[in-house]
Amino acid sequence: IGFYNKVFGSGTKLVVSEKGSSPPANSEILQKKHENEIMYVCLIERFYPEVIRVTWTDDEKEVTDQVVKGDAWQSTKGDEYSIASWLTVPAENEDKKYYCKYEHEEKKDSLPTQVDSVETAPQEEDCKTVFNRVTLNKIFCLIFVTDQLMHRTAYLVYIILLLKSSMYYLIVLFFIYR
Repeated sequence: IGFYNKVFGSGTKLVVSEKGSSPPANSEILQKKHENEIMYVCLIERFYPEVIRVTWTDDEKEVTDQVVKGDAWQSTKGDEYSIASWLTVPAENEDKKYYCKYEHEEKKDSLPTQVDSVETAPQEEDCKTVFNRVTLNKIFCLIFVTDQLMHRTAYLVYIILLLKSSMYYLIVLFFIYR
């Protein structure tokens, strides 16, 4: 299926396609606690076209600090897209309720990080549901570990460059005042 894509400035995108738009088929928030911070990942899956707006809010106020919005990626089977967005908060904010809000031309929704607990009867899950949850948890852990590794690597590179500059400074001083 072919489509034409035209971007007008930084905020307007026109997509002309034979395929009709479809709302996200699945959306959920994954949570991972690590040391003194909590990372929430908002995963929105299988929508078309890829134009979507994802924001994080705290009591109707938009949160922009410690938010990473990934780019939409295309499914290997078809024209559907998925997107993920991360919010990192201090561990002391564990009881605070944040919302991942998304706006797609077919659907708008808001997902809470804290779900009100309601007692329900245990339900049997089919293999596909269990497999999808395990796959999402693996993806979440991989994203979290990669993010932590990237921050650690950047920190170490910064320290090495700082030490290198200090050594260069000392060598230059030695030759100047010798």
